[in-house]
Amino acid sequence: MRFRPARPFHAALLVLAILSVLAGCNGGGEEKGNPTPAPAAATGEPQRGGTVVIGWSAGPTGINEVISHSTLVTTEVIRNTFPQLLEEMPDFEEHPPTFGPLLARSYEWSPDRKALTVHLRENAVWSDGVPITADDVRFTWQAQKHPDVAWTESYMKEHITDVEVVSPKTARFHFSHIYAKQLQDANEGGILPKHAWEKIPFSKWRENADWFVENLVVSGPFTVASWEPQQEVVLVRNPRFWDKSRPYLDKVVVRNIPDAASLITQLLSGAVDFAPQVQPADIERLQADDQVRVIPFWHRLYVFVCWNLRDPMFADAEVRRALTLGIDRQTIVDTLFPQGMARVAVSPIVQSVWAFDRSLGPLPYNPQESRRILESKGWRDTDGDGVLDKGGKPFSFVLLSNAGNQQRNDAVVMIQQQLKQVGIRVEPRIVEFNSLVTDAQDGRFEAMVFGLGMDTSLDVSANFGSNSEREGNFGAYKNPELDRLMAEAMAKPEIRQAKPLLDRIQQTIHRDQPITFLWESQRLSAVNRRVRDVRPNVLFSLYNLEDWWVDAAR
Repeated sequence: MRFRPARPFHAALLVLAILSVLAGCNGGGEEKGNPTPAPAAATGEPQRGGTVVIGWSAGPTGINEVISHSTLVTTEVIRNTFPQLLEEMPDFEEHPPTFGPLLARSYEWSPDRKALTVHLRENAVWSDGVPITADDVRFTWQAQKHPDVAWTESYMKEHITDVEVVSPKTARFHFSHIYAKQLQDANEGGILPKHAWEKIPFSKWRENADWFVENLVVSGPFTVASWEPQQEVVLVRNPRFWDKSRPYLDKVVVRNIPDAASLITQLLSGAVDFAPQVQPADIERLQADDQVRVIPFWHRLYVFVCWNLRDPMFADAEVRRALTLGIDRQTIVDTLFPQGMARVAVSPIVQSVWAFDRSLGPLPYNPQESRRILESKGWRDTDGDGVLDKGGKPFSFVLLSNAGNQQRNDAVVMIQQQLKQVGIRVEPRIVEFNSLVTDAQDGRFEAMVFGLGMDTSLDVSANFGSNSEREGNFGAYKNPELDRLMAEAMAKPEIRQAKPLLDRIQQTIHRDQPITFLWESQRLSAVNRRVRDVRPNVLFSLYNLEDWWVDAAR
């Protein structure tokens, strides 16, 4: 799956109880049912009813995935209202990820592997009672590819030539050729309701974003009861969800709490039940409260400084290498995280995943070498003010970070002090997260501290491809050699066969330093102990929201 700009990708992975895996290359698997709930707590079996309040640092940007800004909270809300065909498992540490049934009960490949047939659940209906059919699957693909809709992930559908309606409950994806991520591409995106949303032509979707909330028809365990932008979204049980035993909860309130200190206060007071991400500095305070449980797990997110290569100041790879050498990333990690909870990042493929190139290591902290490289490129302090300059222009830039993320904000200040020693002036600037995402997509920045998640298909083209400036390559890095390597890797019928190419891709990025990798870390979620069976993982914080239940005895 593709991981959206984080707040979420993508380190030992949290192992969960998972569905039986569908068969691979030449066959599918039949539906085996829902995941078995975690063993019941001492207070009894899972109980139906209750409300859970979730505190998030940003609010969802919309309910229609193909026209909404791709933020983590948006993805999590949509995932629980518009499920995908298949469920990707968090098992890609040792091998490529596997998939289990979700909206589709099974699938199989054609002998030539150029057609994928999916069989929908017979009992799957929309929240208004209309059956979910293959027409919805085809309609979704049409929306995802339509130029007027302009979905940011549409590149994932470019090799799907048609989605055929074989029968009301059977759809067939046709591919132009065999390649490594066919299943991920077919599965990307939740299925949309044709009968409800075809009332507006695709050309009008982007100018009518609120209409989709007002005309909501869902297929997941939850539907939306109310939506107050940048305040809260209230989810309630969808009574027509295919699994009549789920969800246990009556209501889930997703509340926008951008201030991290306020979030902790509300967690400790019981006003908030779950926080998908808390800061390491708050661990001791949270663990001291016997009503709160802290859940640590390695995440697939990597945090980095993105240099805008459109700016001549950052266009030279050697200059970017000098910038990386001038940033003491190990000290940043050691300062911001308790021991063992983070490490210096190296690659867009995180270090515990099977495809990580273990020959790579972080560039060392070497301010002397950084200064030498910069001077060799013509950057010298000609006026004695302590700041390098070239052609009358000082080496000075604004470094953005997002409000509500104290670690990144602290990192910006540390980078400011470290690069000052090299002769570079950095001006920290904190902006609201959604504004940062918009500026990133529009290329309106000099440098920024940002987080992205590893795409579990290992296709890094969205973040480093020459034609992906709005998808994740915000700094506009262009390297024809890398484009070729990525295309060749993804053309393999199985991604395992691309391991040598994936190594070369990582080595090329390491050489060119289009971004300065800062850290990979464990994510810390926190939950009130009255809420049971909460299992955030490397893929989603609300991974098994339909299984959460409230222990009335606590």
